[in-house]
Amino acid sequence: MVPIVLIRGLLRESGHWKPLVEALQARMPNQIILTPNVAGNGSLYFRQSPSQIEKMLPALLEQLPEEYETFHVVAISMGSMLASVWAKAHPHQVATLTMINPSFSRFSPFWQRINIKALTAILASKLKGRRDFEATILYYTCQKALKSPATLDRHVALATKHPVSFGNAIRQLLAAARFKGFAEAPNTQVQIIVSSDDQLVSSECGRAIANAWKVELVEFNSQSHDLPLSKPFDLANHLSHWTEDNRRY
Repeated sequence: MVPIVLIRGLLRESGHWKPLVEALQARMPNQIILTPNVAGNGSLYFRQSPSQIEKMLPALLEQLPEEYETFHVVAISMGSMLASVWAKAHPHQVATLTMINPSFSRFSPFWQRINIKALTAILASKLKGRRDFEATILYYTCQKALKSPATLDRHVALATKHPVSFGNAIRQLLAAARFKGFAEAPNTQVQIIVSSDDQLVSSECGRAIANAWKVELVEFNSQSHDLPLSKPFDLANHLSHWTEDNRRY
């Protein structure tokens, strides 16, 4: 069996995959699912985040079990940038690549790649305490999650256990902002998934990558940048079909 590797983005960690992991396990009970962290986030919160996406790859790969040779890679936002670097550097390791709400500076202007109002609000809230910070992130990435106090409580608990330093937040932001991206697709099966009305990163960014790479584009009717949190069961259903259709790779 080819494991699924889930890679989170800016300021997020493996624990934020919980809704999708549970949905995938319900849909595919025997599927192996791995959730490594970017240096500076999650269980690696004590490490310094690189300020270049390419330099994030070694720490990610060292968390994967050696007994597996290939993986179905599913990544979101900044995680998609890192996943594309992995697929380009080690194409034999990446059976399929799914990038959710990605953006590359090669194809999209900065004002499409990030909602400046949202970014300013999120960074300012970092100074007001963990609960305000996590609530602000949810406001701009998955507003409906704010209706669930349990979700906010869980995110605050993750931030308390694995606090992302302000310095690491800035380094990750710089790495994502200046990541140019690749002109051509990696040598593997690739799909781009976008939220139709993403409130943090314009869906035009993902469309631009799909058009340039000539790969499949899948659109979910959603305002949420954090699609795995907003629609975990719909996404799990889609991914189960995707991995099954590409089981020969």
